[in-house]
Amino acid sequence: MADAFEWRVTFKPSTTWVDLPNVNGVSIFRGRRQQIDDYSIDTMVVSNLFPGDWTTVPKLGDPVVAYVHKPGIVIGVDDFDAFWGRIRDVKIDYGIVPNEDRVTIECEGLQADWGRAQLNAFVLAQDKTDEQILDVSTAVGLNVAQFFGRSIGSGITYTGNAMNLANEITRTEEARFFAGSPSHLGTQYLYWFGRNTTQQATQYFSDGTVTNQPLQLRYDGIQFRSSADNYYNSVTITPQSVAAQTATLGVTPVYGWNKDTLDYTTAQAADHAQWVLNNFQTKDSQLQEITFTEIQQIPRYDTAQYNGAILDLLTSAVAYRAQVGFRGTVYRTIIEGIAITATPGVTRITLYMSGEDTNAYLILNDTTYGTLNNNKLGY
Repeated sequence: MADAFEWRVTFKPSTTWVDLPNVNGVSIFRGRRQQIDDYSIDTMVVSNLFPGDWTTVPKLGDPVVAYVHKPGIVIGVDDFDAFWGRIRDVKIDYGIVPNEDRVTIECEGLQADWGRAQLNAFVLAQDKTDEQILDVSTAVGLNVAQFFGRSIGSGITYTGNAMNLANEITRTEEARFFAGSPSHLGTQYLYWFGRNTTQQATQYFSDGTVTNQPLQLRYDGIQFRSSADNYYNSVTITPQSVAAQTATLGVTPVYGWNKDTLDYTTAQAADHAQWVLNNFQTKDSQLQEITFTEIQQIPRYDTAQYNGAILDLLTSAVAYRAQVGFRGTVYRTIIEGIAITATPGVTRITLYMSGEDTNAYLILNDTTYGTLNNNKLGY
């Protein structure tokens, strides 16, 4: 069995990062739970002991990063970041004696900076969706790394916060985005990926009943869910600039879904509606989530070295492909979100996934995720 992770939290009150002493627990959520969800702001709660040991006091608005300190696994890299954002609140519960003092530090992901960035009569030009995300980030002075926009978003004049606009562009593209940084304590970005791509890596999970993969991870919990949130027989796309378009199977009872987008023509909106309808027609139960810990992992079977795949998941799980072996069958998914709960003795990770069926059109001309010759009409 592997050793428990050593979690560290560091914050930046001025120009220098300061490690928070006596971290006793970390709880993180990033991404989203379902493919149909909009993205919200990442969250983290840090449990801390003995605030009397602080040399520098963490305060509202300080940048904060949580990471695993794991030397000797990756050459030149000792620290693996798992959360990026700011401190939102610091609560101190004082005991009868100092050794009973406890602190709860609540943190918000870097998406909160987008949510606080106000746009007034902002002119967003008609362009590919990835370029529109770049235009928004430039307007509010925030970092974005955007890739592979396929759809065109209409030009609009927008007043509101940048996070809402980012979600509307993302809905138009059926894209994914997440917070991250290319290096420990490096520049933080909102990484934005269009619908026809995922990150190149595939994460493997196995219960021991399928063919071994060198980087496969063990898991101890798996959940399939019904199609209650993944089945629709009528989809309406409502763009800001053109008439709403509906794709329907014409059956009852109606399970309808409306999406507000920036699709720039009625033809694109109609193709978008048909695209979504085709994606969400299955009534089969689908793999929704798996859970596992770091201490249950074993060395790679091919080299007997430490399996660093779990560290990759901590840093950038969202939008990775995953293959989950369960009772002799391999389920292919895309990771939508990650929840992490860590204490000094164990770290438990839950991955939220969308199934192969609901990604059948995301990556065209792909043997697994690309259904060819189906609703490729400009979308």
